[in-house]
Amino acid sequence: MKVKKISLVLVLILASFITNDVVVHADDHEHEDKKHEKYKEYKDYKDDDDDDEKYYDDDEEEGETYYFQDAVSEKGTWNIWTRTVATDKDVLPFTSSQKVTLKVEGTKKELSFFVIPKDGEFFVPGKAVAQVLGAKATFYKESKILAIQDQTNELIYRAGTNVVYDNNVKIPSPAQAFYVNEELYVPISTITNGLGYIAEWQENYQTFVCQPITN
Repeated sequence: MKVKKISLVLVLILASFITNDVVVHADDHEHEDKKHEKYKEYKDYKDDDDDDEKYYDDDEEEGETYYFQDAVSEKGTWNIWTRTVATDKDVLPFTSSQKVTLKVEGTKKELSFFVIPKDGEFFVPGKAVAQVLGAKATFYKESKILAIQDQTNELIYRAGTNVVYDNNVKIPSPAQAFYVNEELYVPISTITNGLGYIAEWQENYQTFVCQPITN
């Protein structure tokens, strides 16, 4: 009987060691997952779905946000990126999702897509709009990060945040980017202004016309 009790104790002790070992490995894996989800000072690593560079950070957590206490009193405008958190916003020209066209003034470039009015902003598919504006755009599905770059500008967005990295500088976005229909949707002001354009709405043609910003 004593032998059986001793054997049972040994089994329980051994099981506890195995369980602890599994927990340690699980914690390590969770830590790696969190590291994978962070970004700010961008470092390279490989994605199973894409051989290009991917971005993450050792300091910033997923879902980073500029909060209301950071807000300023100036009025937000849907087509101007003030690079602040506005407490008040202008009324949008329309408030229901609809198919529109975006054109680049002075070129034959245009794009049709569904725009989503939300949080006092017009949200547009970031990758497609960036490309029609002449920038290279790469979307990383696993981390929901959109990297955009042209000759002089780099913009980094992430789903669930109201933060944009504009040429490596952390800047407030007027609203959180979100992922829907295999696209990352971003406020139109941030992507057009960030790439050197301003969008104007032409009601008669149901079209956003993008004009270069002149200094």
